[in-house]
Amino acid sequence: MDSSQVDDEDYELLGEEEELLEEQDISFRQDIITLEHSFGYNCKRLFNLVLVDPHTLIFASGNYLHCFSISRQEVTFQETVSGCGIGFITKNEHPDYQNLYTVGENGPKPTIYIYEHPSQNVRVKLLNAAKACFTAGSYNSTGDLFASQAGYPDFIITIWRWEKAEIILRAKSFQSDILFVHFSVYNPILLCSSGLSHIKFWKMANTFTGLKLKGDLGRFGKTDFSDIYAMYMLPDENVISGCDWGNMLLWQAGLIKFEVCRKGRKPCHTKPITRITMKNGEVTTVGMDGYVRVWYWETVDLADPPEDDLFVEIDPIYEFKIAEVELRCMQKILPFDEMDFTHYAQDGKGGIWFCDINTYDVPQKPRQLYSCIGGRVLAAQMSPVSPHFLALSECGKIFVYDYEQRRLLLEKQFAAGGVDFLWFDTQISAHGTELVAGFGDGILRQLFLDLSNPKRPALNRVRAFKAHTSPITRLTINRGSSLLLSGAADKSIFIYQLGRDEYDLVSLMPLGFVELAAVPNCFYWHKVDPNVVLIGCKTGEVFEYDIRTAVTEEETYLSYNITEQSRLRSTRFVSVKSRLRRDIRREKIKKRKERKRERKMWEIEKLKKANPGLQIDMESALADSEPDEEEEPLHIPTVPNAIIWLRYTIRDTIWVSMTGYDAGYIYELEFGAAEPTYSTMIEDADDLEIHSYCIIDEYLIFGLVNGRLRINRLNPENFTDLTEYRVYPMHDALKGIIPSIQTSYNGEHLLTIGHDGNVFLYKWNGEKRIVKNELLAELPALPAEVAEPEDIIDPETPSLEQEKINAELQRQQEAAEAHDRAVLAKIGSLQSEYFEIVRRNEEVPLGLRAKDTDLLLDDRITQQIREELQAELDDVREDLAYDLEFAQVGHSKLYTHFLKELDHVPFTVSSLRSRIAGIASFRLQALGEEFEQIKRDIEERLKQEHDLGLQDLVAAEEKDDSIKEPPPESFFFGRDPRSITPRFSKKMMRLLLRFRKRQIYEIQRIFDWDKLERQKPDPNRNHPDDDAKIEEAMRSLGDYKLKIGADYEPKSTETLTYKYIEIVECRERHFELVNRFNQLVLAMRDRKKELLESIRKKRDRLDVIHQYMPAEDRIHLEPIHEVDMDSEYPELNLIEHFQPGCGVNIEDILHLERSVEEVMDSLKAEKLSMSGSVQTAADMNTPELQESIIYEVLQISMLEQTLSNDELSEELQQLPPPSDAAYFERNEEGNSPMMLEVRHRWLRELQFEQAAIRAEIEEEVRLFDKELEKLHVKRFHVKMEAEFMASFLISLNQELYILRDSEEIENQLLQNAKLAMNTRNELQLVINATNRQLDELRKNIDKLTEQISALRLTFLSTAKGHKFFDFLRRIFKKKWHPPKRIRGDDESTSSSSESSSSSEEEQAETKSLDSLDMTTIRLDESTCPSGLERPLYELAFVMRSERHELERLSMDLNREVDMKRTQIAEMQIKMKYHEEVYQSEKNALLEFRRQRQQEINKVKLSAILRMDQLQHFYEGDDYRDLSKAILFDADMLLDLRRRADKLNEETLATRRWHRINIVHLRRMNTDIKFMRYEITRLEEEIKQAMMKKFGLIIQLDELEEEVLRRYVFDLETTAEQELKALELELLERQRELSRCEEELIQETQNNTEKVNILTVLREEKNILGIILDIQERNYAKWTRPQVLNLSYDIEKLMGIEKSLLQQIECLEREICALRLKSKPLQINNEMDASQEPQVTSELLPNDDALACPAILNVDAYMLPPMPDDFIMDRVHTIVQKSFNGFFGRSTSAGNVRKFSHRASLYLCQAAYSFQGRYTDRIAECITEHLQTIVPKKYFIHISADELRKLFSEVVAVFDYERSDVNTEELISGIFDHAKDSLCAHVHLGDADVVNRTHFIVSHMFKELIEVLPLEEFLSDETLRIIVDILEREPMVDPRAINVEKLIANTLQHAKENLLDGITAVPVRKLGSNIQRDLIKRRQYKPPSCESPMSVRIASKKSSGSGLPF
Repeated sequence: MDSSQVDDEDYELLGEEEELLEEQDISFRQDIITLEHSFGYNCKRLFNLVLVDPHTLIFASGNYLHCFSISRQEVTFQETVSGCGIGFITKNEHPDYQNLYTVGENGPKPTIYIYEHPSQNVRVKLLNAAKACFTAGSYNSTGDLFASQAGYPDFIITIWRWEKAEIILRAKSFQSDILFVHFSVYNPILLCSSGLSHIKFWKMANTFTGLKLKGDLGRFGKTDFSDIYAMYMLPDENVISGCDWGNMLLWQAGLIKFEVCRKGRKPCHTKPITRITMKNGEVTTVGMDGYVRVWYWETVDLADPPEDDLFVEIDPIYEFKIAEVELRCMQKILPFDEMDFTHYAQDGKGGIWFCDINTYDVPQKPRQLYSCIGGRVLAAQMSPVSPHFLALSECGKIFVYDYEQRRLLLEKQFAAGGVDFLWFDTQISAHGTELVAGFGDGILRQLFLDLSNPKRPALNRVRAFKAHTSPITRLTINRGSSLLLSGAADKSIFIYQLGRDEYDLVSLMPLGFVELAAVPNCFYWHKVDPNVVLIGCKTGEVFEYDIRTAVTEEETYLSYNITEQSRLRSTRFVSVKSRLRRDIRREKIKKRKERKRERKMWEIEKLKKANPGLQIDMESALADSEPDEEEEPLHIPTVPNAIIWLRYTIRDTIWVSMTGYDAGYIYELEFGAAEPTYSTMIEDADDLEIHSYCIIDEYLIFGLVNGRLRINRLNPENFTDLTEYRVYPMHDALKGIIPSIQTSYNGEHLLTIGHDGNVFLYKWNGEKRIVKNELLAELPALPAEVAEPEDIIDPETPSLEQEKINAELQRQQEAAEAHDRAVLAKIGSLQSEYFEIVRRNEEVPLGLRAKDTDLLLDDRITQQIREELQAELDDVREDLAYDLEFAQVGHSKLYTHFLKELDHVPFTVSSLRSRIAGIASFRLQALGEEFEQIKRDIEERLKQEHDLGLQDLVAAEEKDDSIKEPPPESFFFGRDPRSITPRFSKKMMRLLLRFRKRQIYEIQRIFDWDKLERQKPDPNRNHPDDDAKIEEAMRSLGDYKLKIGADYEPKSTETLTYKYIEIVECRERHFELVNRFNQLVLAMRDRKKELLESIRKKRDRLDVIHQYMPAEDRIHLEPIHEVDMDSEYPELNLIEHFQPGCGVNIEDILHLERSVEEVMDSLKAEKLSMSGSVQTAADMNTPELQESIIYEVLQISMLEQTLSNDELSEELQQLPPPSDAAYFERNEEGNSPMMLEVRHRWLRELQFEQAAIRAEIEEEVRLFDKELEKLHVKRFHVKMEAEFMASFLISLNQELYILRDSEEIENQLLQNAKLAMNTRNELQLVINATNRQLDELRKNIDKLTEQISALRLTFLSTAKGHKFFDFLRRIFKKKWHPPKRIRGDDESTSSSSESSSSSEEEQAETKSLDSLDMTTIRLDESTCPSGLERPLYELAFVMRSERHELERLSMDLNREVDMKRTQIAEMQIKMKYHEEVYQSEKNALLEFRRQRQQEINKVKLSAILRMDQLQHFYEGDDYRDLSKAILFDADMLLDLRRRADKLNEETLATRRWHRINIVHLRRMNTDIKFMRYEITRLEEEIKQAMMKKFGLIIQLDELEEEVLRRYVFDLETTAEQELKALELELLERQRELSRCEEELIQETQNNTEKVNILTVLREEKNILGIILDIQERNYAKWTRPQVLNLSYDIEKLMGIEKSLLQQIECLEREICALRLKSKPLQINNEMDASQEPQVTSELLPNDDALACPAILNVDAYMLPPMPDDFIMDRVHTIVQKSFNGFFGRSTSAGNVRKFSHRASLYLCQAAYSFQGRYTDRIAECITEHLQTIVPKKYFIHISADELRKLFSEVVAVFDYERSDVNTEELISGIFDHAKDSLCAHVHLGDADVVNRTHFIVSHMFKELIEVLPLEEFLSDETLRIIVDILEREPMVDPRAINVEKLIANTLQHAKENLLDGITAVPVRKLGSNIQRDLIKRRQYKPPSCESPMSVRIASKKSSGSGLPF
């Protein structure tokens, strides 16, 4: 950190300290008030009672501890240390610590104090256990541990060793208040805590990290959540707790075991239980209902309730009723005396009781020891004539106290809750003991306090008024005591006129009520005008009303409403607190900056004095380096706050005190002002509500919300100056609101009341006192003539206004009844005349009588009767609707439970004649959709298990098979080839391409050869797949592991999912089996139906035949069984045959022609006639007619029996032949021979037909019964198979349960094994990579060694034979030594030894080198000896340096090799460890699966085996014992035999392939020899061709490289000269450009002034035109959408586009030429037509390459022309946003801006030049050139598609600029996109999108700041378009737009996308204007005829997506 920054921060801190004002001297003393007495305590607080000795109780009251002496009936007080309230009080129950009690005090630093009694000294102080407050505390049974529970905000439970003030454990309890903490009496490490809707069980456990406090939250399960106030931990660690509804809950292992209640399901207590204890097996419970009950717990322990009804019913063995009290705490008087049963009890209704719960003897009667107010104290009044005061509690009880004698005189309970009351002053009350009280039932009661007899005080009721129907909120009396006002929640005030009656008592005469627009909350009367009252309301309204007292009875005859709006003035409070705080914050910042500036000026002056000649830039030195702080948005409460009190001020304003957010200030309001005119901040209480005030002389006393009194001394010159004050903490800080401050009659005492139930009496010690009246020596009694009236108790009693209304209604009702009586009398006379006409009509003959319908005078009478009958019918239907619905629901439930899920209704098919039983279908449940869903879920689980599986083998590394890039070309001298190659000539470019292709070809050949070598198999090793298969076969082939074996390895398929699959498949097989049989039974039933129908028809025919045959010849059918419809067709019973209703229409009974009974009888008769089969007379068909005629003609009825065959033949033989005439003659009987013959023949035909019918029926019946019998057998087999399947399914389910129970553990073990496997595999990959790097290093070392050897050979070949060879060799072979490191003292010895050894080596080397030098003169290496060529001398040094460099590189590589070896060794150690971990995890998983398999093996399975399936391997014949048999699959044995045969076949095939491969190998060897010979021959030919052409053998690559090197050198020399000339010209152009820009700026400024004037005029004109035309234009657009036929235009535009694309391609070439001032580049493989192509024969393939056009070079775009600023800014925004998304996380924002600026310049010029379509090659070149702008380490984050998309967006900017894009269409598209985004969020279930209007506007702003410039963003046209678009959406609510949140979201988006030009000002301006205009339009928008739903549908059809409101 910079030192200047440190100084600045220190100075800022110093400045803030200087801002703190020193405490001023207070002009009044601290004891201006002193506490005299407390008349109550917070009895609603739980456990607020501690017994410190048998005669002394301690309880908390506000900020005081009260010590109550029971024997003396005295209370003493002790103030708390912090003054911020008491969290809890408790006591250590251990006998060694009986004289101690514990108090937990709240405050900024909550502290626990342990006091000694009776000295009240602090023994131990416990700190740092809470942040703000405590809620509970408890000691353990041994007394050495203490648990404290903190409240909001930390909720920490802390375990103390309290004697040492040492924290043992602490933990977070719960998210809400904890009310009780309990240690187990039996186990010291267990405790539990409970509170609001929770219970938590704690355990102090020793772990490997130490002692921990572990908590387990109780789960209520099906039981409702409940607050728990008491609990007790049993010896078996179960816990008994209470609940809200009074029952006991028994907890076991964090769950509710069961619930204990009384018999009959009565609760144990009717209210919550507050204390639970246990002794001798008896549980004692104390409830808030006032009962103490004792339960015999063994009954509960032995209970075993059913799981679906976990209730235990038990009655208490003892029951004690204390009184009508609310027991919240009980303290045993003698805790260690087991025979003492007396207790002190805390009564929540106010008081302390003595009670005895003796179960051995008759208990003593309970008695109250102390009485006080229970609950909140809402109001208090001090007597104006005596030392008495009254207090009103929230329960409606009034307490009367004598504060001089410190005793309670009287308490009286009323029927409703109290609200407020007033004590009449002596101005109106002659007695001074009259008062009036308002209650929650809206009743005003006038009371008289009779204290004339001190022994029998009384509070008598004088009058009662019910003027309101809602609760009364406030009472007030004017200054003249002539008017009484009562405000109520019905938004009205009722006015009473005060006077005196004949008994000299105050009389209340109702005047009337005034209606207001809000609920009144406070009043204040005008000091001058006694009838003007100020009214403050609960929603911030202030009304001033001038009451008119001259109200006559005529005005209130009909109503008491006397509201006159002309007498009412009003204003409303508007919150300004957030703005005031912002101004204060600004002022502080301004002062701090000013002090900082002054300090800097002082330092500068000091620096100038020290350095007189020093020049300092004052502007930069005094510049503020501190960034501007972001201001919080202004906060306006959505719900206005209430006014607590108000009053007039001396400057004719209204002082108001507010609740809620606006508290802490006193505001001054004025009528007509929009907001408060003055605001006074309450110092040190700017967030505290001021609930009451009292003015005594020059002191203003405030009662605050935190229970404190604040006494302010008023400044006579400025009444708003409240800076001189003192604060007195009195009431409870959390619940001790002070609603009232009262003064006594003589001004000596003050009284404060609080919502904590406390009443404090103070002594006023000020200089002056307010004396109201003199003390009355004797208080008067109530006059004896005054009788106490009956109280109003019934809540339905009408109010005064309702009585007026009821009286008027009664008057109107009486008038209506009189009118009805007159009408009825007239109707009676008319009825008599009508009856006379009817009588006369009946006397007329029947034909002449008039019908009843003719007597109707008007059809409306009939219509009225019809409507009345219909109404009655509707009533009947409505009455029976419940019964009908009940029956339908019951029917639906029965059907759903019994039949819905069945595949069909079970039925039985019986036989026709046989005696076999009927065959029944199986009851089968359909699979249904749930079954299909289970199958789909199984598929998902299979995918998840597949992803979770283990893979022991390390994944094979993907070897890089890509071809390496060729080495960099040296002839470019390190320059970028892309900047040089564009200047190449075509010939040199072809040469360069040919050189590069040859390089690539050689690399490709090397790569292919290496790849082929790697793929060559190792002849000494088998294929890995073969090894794996052999290993698998050796391991498992023929070796089957039994599931009961210890070495069994469960398969991967033995999982829960596969078991699900097995169950599902078994379920399907079972369904298919049973369903197949059911279909057969169904087919038999259909067959039987058809057969019975056929038998019926044949039976009918047989009956016809029997009519024509004699009785003796008739043969009847054998009887068949009747069809039992209930069993065979049970589904028919499910058809409903009745419909609701009786079928009687109104028209049937309208005219009274028939009664209802007659109509219903006729309907029944019609149904019977319709149901009966009425046969009409129909002609008989021809065969029947013929048979009937034959029967009559032949007189067959005369025959009794037909003749037998013999008799018939004899009789026929006796007949004459047909040729004889006698054959046709009749005898006397009328029979002829012909008739006899025809008769017998016809009868014989009937006999044959009868026999055929009978035989056919018998055969069909026999076949059916036989088929049914077969189906019986099949049913037996199906049932047996189904039963076995069901049994198997049960076994599968048992295995499923085992797998399901173990799934979680198995998944965890599998996750552990997979994690270990991944760790091992990752480490193995690292080792493999390091090994590859080691191999590469070794290869590089080998290459360096080869290079050193080659260098030595080169040296020897160069210097060999020279006379200075030894000298040169000594120079060359001098060893290289690395530079010496700077070592410390400890390394001096080693360095010296190394230097000595190195010098010895040099000397030895010198000697060895010079051993052959016989000269006597030793040559120096530093000088070149004469006779030695200088180049050779320098060459030796050059070659030595090259050798040294290679040796240095070799040494570095050797070091890296050693380092890599070390790393591999270390990683091998880690690998071994991770391998062991993996194996252990894998073994643990395997062991768990084996154990699970053992559990699965216990599941019993049933299998059916035949005798041929049993194989006995032991001698003997006893095979009946199969307990140890193995069930083995025969297919496995068959597979083993098949595998042996298959291996034999594979062996033969392998031998056959081996012979084929040997022959192929011989052929390949012959080909290789031939190819080697050819290669040698070709190489020789190449050498001869080179010698012939060049004269020596050369390398073509070296030749071409040398040519290119020289060419590049010449190009670079020319380019440098041209660059210098261009730089000079550029400098001159820049100077000229600067001069032109200055002229342009001057002209622009002049033009701007004129344009501004013109713009203002045009803007006014446009606004007026827009306002007039916008509605008509929008309406026309909405109602008549334009339908365009764009097909012709599209075709035309496509043609234009095609021609333009062709022009663009031509222009691209011209642009390239013009830019570079050279010949056009051949971008698309174009050749110069004038140049003849040269044919060159090459050995390598030559493909023409595409060169990047020079126009895309980066340097070409740094020159003008440039696009305009708008396009540049837009492109810069797009590029910067894209780059920020690509690599914003990898670099800083500055780098992103720098790279995006450079890239945007380049992309602008590229897009500007290539207008229109661009090719793929151009995109690739742009990508290559961008890599020179953006570093490669960042460029790798950008893919080609993303870069292409980026360039497309840049081109689109130019298209947008060139096209005529309408801003309205652009914004409409953004709005549609916002709606689509909202729909996507809603469909995804995003619960965060609640304010959808704000979401749409925010989304539009985020896109608008990206696409629009700032000027267009703030234009009025943009505002109009946005408002128009939002107005069309009917569900958009402008009130839902949060402008501040909109600013935050937009700025966050701009910050994320690096949009630096966006600030809060334009966003706020546009957002506020949109909200304002939308609200105006919605207010004045005409009603639309379309519904919102139709508008939504229309918008959805037009845009494709509507707002999902």
